[in-house]
Amino acid sequence: SSFTLNDLSLLYNTLRFHFLSATLATALLISLSTAYFTTRPRRVFLLDFSCYKPDPSLICTRETFMDRSQRVGIFTEDNLAFQQKILERSGLGQKTYFPEALLRVPPNPCMEEARKEAETVMFGAIDAVLEKTGVKPKDIGILVVNCSLFNPTPSLSAMIVNKYKLRGNIL
Repeated sequence: SSFTLNDLSLLYNTLRFHFLSATLATALLISLSTAYFTTRPRRVFLLDFSCYKPDPSLICTRETFMDRSQRVGIFTEDNLAFQQKILERSGLGQKTYFPEALLRVPPNPCMEEARKEAETVMFGAIDAVLEKTGVKPKDIGILVVNCSLFNPTPSLSAMIVNKYKLRGNIL
């Protein structure tokens, strides 16, 4: 068995066909990869986080809270029993932090105090995380704020945008 010119021609045509197929498959793979990587959603990375730590003067025990609730004189025995049950089942420790408005005698639960509490907590946590990460407020592109009970006007997110002079096109 010898290698003939016909065998050489057959080998050339086979390789040429496979080279063309391989080139087209590679070009298609590169095109699809490029389309995927340019259109996929960008990942969001958590650089750091911060939890607000209130001033120690805001610590209150369960007993102190119940005593103050009783001394206010507006709660019935059933109300106080319900508050006690909530304190025991809520997951709060023996000591926890309370807002300044609730620690006053008499308590002052008003919109102004709620806004002050929200600002203290939000700005305290944001200041700490910006300091830890070195991120400048103008570099922030997305802001997520969630609060189930307090819904002021202007909104909590507007308070943050205005305080830190965030970009006008922030999401």
